[in-house]
Amino acid sequence: MADSEQLGRTEDHPPTIVLDDVSREYGTTKAVDGVSFAVRDGDFFTLVGPSGCGKTTTLRLVGGFEQPTAGTVELAGQEMSGVPPEDRDTGIVFQSYALFPHMTVRENIAYGLNFTDPPDGQTKAERVEELLSLVDLDGMGERDPDNLSGGQQQRVALARALAPGPSVLLLDEPMSALDAELRERLRVELKDIQQTLGVTTLYVTHDQEEALAISDRVAVMRDGGIEQIGTPREIYHQPATRFVAEFIGDNNIFTGEIAAMNSETLSVRLAGDAATVVDIGRPAQLSTELQTGEEMLFCVRPESLVVGHEKNALNASVESTEFLGETTRVQLDWNGKTLLVHGDETVGERTSVGFDPKNAHIIGRL
Repeated sequence: MADSEQLGRTEDHPPTIVLDDVSREYGTTKAVDGVSFAVRDGDFFTLVGPSGCGKTTTLRLVGGFEQPTAGTVELAGQEMSGVPPEDRDTGIVFQSYALFPHMTVRENIAYGLNFTDPPDGQTKAERVEELLSLVDLDGMGERDPDNLSGGQQQRVALARALAPGPSVLLLDEPMSALDAELRERLRVELKDIQQTLGVTTLYVTHDQEEALAISDRVAVMRDGGIEQIGTPREIYHQPATRFVAEFIGDNNIFTGEIAAMNSETLSVRLAGDAATVVDIGRPAQLSTELQTGEEMLFCVRPESLVVGHEKNALNASVESTEFLGETTRVQLDWNGKTLLVHGDETVGERTSVGFDPKNAHIIGRL
């Protein structure tokens, strides 16, 4: 069972969603395995991970579409065991949107209000008009869903989920069917809507960039469990495991043994080249119990591995380049190991790359 601090049980920031050691099994398969996290009131919390990692099943457990094999799910302090989806104060947008084709846009949005009164004393008509404006669909209330673009259909599904004024919004990869440019635009709009309403949101995506761009906090999932929870900056700059370091964006992973150390720096002899020793910053969490000869795992992001940098120089050859618009990704070969940097190098040439010790992040001991 997770402790209170891990689950965010504090007076100043009471959680709206709490999962405590939750598992979901299908026969001998564990789709979700001992997951614990809390989502504070008004936060945008994202589950990200590869296909089959358990993120959608976790969302369905919160929504009541699945029941946990073990552990508990709480919403607003109430344990949800056996409570059906319609009796949970949640709104959900599915990956397919699931709009009713025989209903107009207005009727689709109003559907949830057939079972509950609109919030804040509004009439049904007032609530629908407010939401049409909020999702930028003014004047489209009488259209059929089939006559809308994918982005417009996504907005209708979002408005329908928000109509009853739920305390929790669940979003299951709602932008996966849209093209990249539209996804980028709509994720900004979605975040604006979420912040305007202050609704606690649990979001599922496999898109790492989307997770970093839109979230207050992120949980990276793998094989039914959680690898790391943190802010987008923490997840990107301080990955807790090798999986997180490699799954979230490009990264260069190094291993080596501690050759020397002082209060601020570790000197690490790199695996694969015993003659190369680099200096990396010594993090506070590893300030004790370190020993020379101990093997370490650390990473350096491509943007921090700089061509011509005089510190921690590594001599490598350029294998390939990819022009990506804002930058060019360069793939180097260093003693049989692939390194990634950003620059404008020429295939086949030799070059030297290095990094500032403060830009190396220690993932852990080997």
